[in-house]
Amino acid sequence: MSIIYHEKSRIFHLTNDYISYIIYVMDNDQLENLYYGRRVHDREDFSHLHQLSFRLQMSLVQPDPSYLSMHYVRQEYPFYGTGDYRSPAGQILLSNGSRVSDFKFRTYAIFSGKPGLPGLPATYAESEDEAETLEITLTDEVSGTDMVLSYTLFREYPVITRHTRFTQTGDEPVMLERALSASVGFLDMDYEMLQLSGAWARERHVYTRRLERGLQGISGTGRGVDI
Repeated sequence: MSIIYHEKSRIFHLTNDYISYIIYVMDNDQLENLYYGRRVHDREDFSHLHQLSFRLQMSLVQPDPSYLSMHYVRQEYPFYGTGDYRSPAGQILLSNGSRVSDFKFRTYAIFSGKPGLPGLPATYAESEDEAETLEITLTDEVSGTDMVLSYTLFREYPVITRHTRFTQTGDEPVMLERALSASVGFLDMDYEMLQLSGAWARERHVYTRRLERGLQGISGTGRGVDI
């Protein structure tokens, strides 16, 4: 189990005996998920997995030389206003009415164990050697907001847990209109969604269904599931 940061290529590699999760700090200082799947051997540079191709009428954030479009990369945590027309993971409303955000990589920390989530249920590690955690801090300078993406890798399981937290450090108030725990992009659609539905005294009924195009969700009401 290890979390590695390659300074030269600006790539994070989270890996244990089962899985690998690779994050790339792109040229515009935003984050892209390069790989999530079976364990791969570590190397200095995985940037060949970064997909670049010119498409007509694409929205470019960096036209030369990379043709970087946020709509065509698997972002770690997409935000509104970057030229990505998919549903964002986060959205902030500024006091002037703007909802455009530009969170850029600022710093990171790697430490043993898994931090708790005060006031919230969460997975945990009974000892520090059972897990390792990566925290990546990104900043939107216009709103004065810090976003921390937290990833915990467990030694004995093919599991990565995630959560996201925001801190407002600027002078102007902001409204956090949307904040998901995580966002994961996939290259194909051959996946199933498994959920544990139920209510008191009849918990943990396993339901499996194929993922389709469009929005799909789960909402526990005690009487059923809202989709």
